[in-house]
Amino acid sequence: MENNVADYVFEMYFFIIAAALIVPVIGIPIILRNLLGADKKKWNSYNHINNFRKKGDLMLRALFIILLLASMPWSINNPLVISGLMTGFIIVQLSFRTFAEWKFCSNRQNYKVSLVEIALLFVTILGVILLFS
Repeated sequence: MENNVADYVFEMYFFIIAAALIVPVIGIPIILRNLLGADKKKWNSYNHINNFRKKGDLMLRALFIILLLASMPWSINNPLVISGLMTGFIIVQLSFRTFAEWKFCSNRQNYKVSLVEIALLFVTILGVILLFS
């Protein structure tokens, strides 16, 4: 049970990097929602704009589960397959939400904030991949 300085430095480095990634991804959309006048988003809300969005979201989730189960033989040897599928699923689902907000939502500012969220998430994921590769 030796407490190395290297372990402490790694933990501090990890927490600083995690905070530097999480704060902009959460904070920038909140600030943009206030500046643009977009609707405030509830943290654990599962509200859909209409039936199209509800059915599309359900179909995307079912497709993700099928792809996840179909990729099991490859994910045993390469765990990055699951990470890639999850990343792709999150980006596709956010893109579908943005499309539904653009097409059907009464407040036209919502989809702009959703586009910024997708871009921030994509840049963050790309940064994490480049950082740890």
